[in-house]
Amino acid sequence: MYIKKLQKIIIVAVISAVISVIAGFWIFEMDWPFLPFPLLAGLIIVFVQKEKISYKFLDKLFIGALIFGFSTSLLIFTRMYLFSVFIYDADFPFWPLYNPKEYLIFSLVFSFVNFIGGLAGIVLKGFYSIIQSHNQQKASKNFK
Repeated sequence: MYIKKLQKIIIVAVISAVISVIAGFWIFEMDWPFLPFPLLAGLIIVFVQKEKISYKFLDKLFIGALIFGFSTSLLIFTRMYLFSVFIYDADFPFWPLYNPKEYLIFSLVFSFVNFIGGLAGIVLKGFYSIIQSHNQQKASKNFK
């Protein structure tokens, strides 16, 4: 039952990771402007959920943020490794196996930024539900 709820979150996190790695590389060439992509991925992870109460978002957001962070880091390091081996013909080690501590820190940074974006998404979804309920109350008063 719980895995069924997480299925959308996992799919969104992996697709967001792939899109953000591709867009971040081709648009910004991995500079700091890459950071809006994890924020947007966190927003999307929240907007996919059908919850109404804020504390029900947090466990799925946390899992989605971790999946996004680790998959993004793995894709970035895989792309670096493949480019160095096949294009530049350099002897570059596969970084997650060579230095797992740095891979973990790099993944957790992306996970944290994604989690912050998800928290912002919870706030935006809360404002939207408040405005929507207010508009429904206004509409019901106008019809009476």
